[in-house]
Amino acid sequence: MLRVKCLALTVLLLIVLIAPIAYAQPAACGYVSAAAKPPQSDSLYPAAIRRIDGKDLPTRALSRYPLSVGKHSLSIQELVADTPRGYTALRKLGNKEVAVVYKIIEIDVAPNMSYQIGAKLDKSKIDPKRPNDFWEPVVWKTLEQGCG
Repeated sequence: MLRVKCLALTVLLLIVLIAPIAYAQPAACGYVSAAAKPPQSDSLYPAAIRRIDGKDLPTRALSRYPLSVGKHSLSIQELVADTPRGYTALRKLGNKEVAVVYKIIEIDVAPNMSYQIGAKLDKSKIDPKRPNDFWEPVVWKTLEQGCG
């Protein structure tokens, strides 16, 4: 009888220890993406995510990147001149082609949220003396999207 009670107690203890692992929710996460085309209003243009938290991304870009919940640093490259309207806007304002410069945007990723990244053109900041001041990286859209 004692042996049966010990065995039952052992099984119960194992269930108590293993159950949380078996039923654990997957770790919360969010996504960042620059794949979607920003709306043509509000001076928004495409951008590319080149680094996340200081780590270079593969040369073959993904459509979205999963991130853990919390603060993350993204290095963004503007693609304003890659669109006909952006190219025209920059040339009309006298901006010449310049070396690629990444700008950093900090994002506090919330669980089950997706962040669309783009470049916002500020025509008032086009200046030959500061050739990369004409844009800033922005989150132009957030969506609820479960991790999976």
